[in-house]
Amino acid sequence: MSAHIDNQSVPSIRQLIATLEQSSLAASATVALHRYRLHAVVCDIPLLMIPLSGMKRFHALGGTWECATGQFLMTHFAMQADIENIPDGAAPYRAWALPFPWEVVNMARGLLHGARQTQGAAVSVGKLPAVMEALLAYIGDADTTDTALRNYRLLGILLALSRAGHCQFLSAHDPSLSARIRLTVSADPAREWTSAHFEDEFCISGATLRRRLVAEATSLRALIQEARLHSALVQLQVTRKPVKAVAQDHGYRSIPSFRRNFAERFGIDPADVANSL
Repeated sequence: MSAHIDNQSVPSIRQLIATLEQSSLAASATVALHRYRLHAVVCDIPLLMIPLSGMKRFHALGGTWECATGQFLMTHFAMQADIENIPDGAAPYRAWALPFPWEVVNMARGLLHGARQTQGAAVSVGKLPAVMEALLAYIGDADTTDTALRNYRLLGILLALSRAGHCQFLSAHDPSLSARIRLTVSADPAREWTSAHFEDEFCISGATLRRRLVAEATSLRALIQEARLHSALVQLQVTRKPVKAVAQDHGYRSIPSFRRNFAERFGIDPADVANSL
């Protein structure tokens, strides 16, 4: 048995893989053909990461966490991290990531109000069986267009995490303005975003927008670029699109400019992340 597999969770990981392969979510799995490390990856919302093959190593807030196949890694707060995706021998690294919108986190807070909150680390690792029932229910409704049902299934996963002792997300701070802007841009990265879009979205004046971003040590231009690069990173990891096509999908007319900005942000060339052969 591979050194990157939690042996007690083998039945669960096999069941999860089989169920994912029968759903549209199979196409959203991260794939790494070889080992690499990404620098300064921003996680703006709580995120559940589940290696399907290989191991993930997560460096953040002065700590390091390892997550093997059969385990899950939960980021409870917004943070910036260095991430290593490590294949298992000749087999590529594969993982499924599940983000939790802040509205769902707030729903969990309401339901678990008064519950004992663990003042633990911002990142936790657990065994997959603890959340399997809730994950399978979510996957079963993966193709629904009913947002309420999708959020209900995500809420079920958060409740399962809380019951298993992974409830630090209840203490997470609401997203900063920078995070809200990145999340908005990520939904349509190729759009020609202007200050007016965000003034309308967040009901603030242009002067207030600029002042608040200065207070967060950033600018609108920098946030738009960050969001586009992070969205491009995901596309490179989950599709077989070439670098040129990914760059164009994210508003870049110059491929060299995209490669340079990507490498400056993540410390690696986009071609080294792409899972196309």
